[in-house]
Amino acid sequence: MYYIRVTAGRPLTAQRIGEEIVSIADRQAALPLSGPRHLAAPPEWRYVRHKRWLLFYQPHPLGIEVMRVVDGDRDLPRALADLPD
Repeated sequence: MYYIRVTAGRPLTAQRIGEEIVSIADRQAALPLSGPRHLAAPPEWRYVRHKRWLLFYQPHPLGIEVMRVVDGDRDLPRALADLPD
């Protein structure tokens, strides 16, 4: 969202997208195991797509923990390469 808000100079768009992503995360928390896994992400992570973004999360007994929000147009292995071991 930083890029959209600051670099692209579109703060209202960044706010709207941020609110949409929070809404998607809240809905996904009700069904944490329903998201698919992605080969580029750690095996315990799942994801849900929202428009061009992938919201990576870890399921937990009380919902989810959002780990990353990545632009789906990026090279995912590279975008996820700096993950801790």
